[in-house]
Amino acid sequence: MLCVLRFLLFSLLLTVLSGPASAQFPDRYGQCRAGQFKCGSSCCSGGQRCSFDGRCIPLGGTYCGGGRTCGPFERCVAGGTRCAPAGLNKCRSRLDCPGGSFCNARGECEKNTPDILTLPPRTCDDGRTCASGTSCLPGGGCSRPGWYFCEKTGSQCRQGFKCSRNQGCVPVKAVDCGYGKWCKPGEQCLPEGGCEKLPEGSDP
Repeated sequence: MLCVLRFLLFSLLLTVLSGPASAQFPDRYGQCRAGQFKCGSSCCSGGQRCSFDGRCIPLGGTYCGGGRTCGPFERCVAGGTRCAPAGLNKCRSRLDCPGGSFCNARGECEKNTPDILTLPPRTCDDGRTCASGTSCLPGGGCSRPGWYFCEKTGSQCRQGFKCSRNQGCVPVKAVDCGYGKWCKPGEQCLPEGGCEKLPEGSDP
């Protein structure tokens, strides 16, 4: 019985060592397999790169440090703990943006605090004073800090957005369809809802 167990254990060890997971480790003589190259204590395959701390970086990847890698068209953010889309100021969520900013509808980091906050406090018609970065509301009170009031619709919009027809807000560069609905630049609003691409040669 003991001999059978030894044989099974030896077979299992050979299977593990011959699998693809072992390809990144050198053999018992410290040599890498054919087509590989030494990278620290590991062996990298063709197409990979060797990081400064001896880690294999996949083809097209970006090394973040500590063994973490981001894929093609991505960059390291949050101290190398996460990946975000490549490109200046690109993001997927607020977590990809630096402090004091958010990820807008275009997938770009935008400052939370607009320049309007540097303006002095505002005195309203009813004598109430609204803090800098807010505006007076017709029914009394002030808008939210960093937001502004749409007089025609009664909506409040934050910086980076514009007043939508009838109600709500839409991104500044978007095509306004009314009631807070919008289409991308180069598209037009459909009467039944949704968007379609503008015909070639037509004005936006």
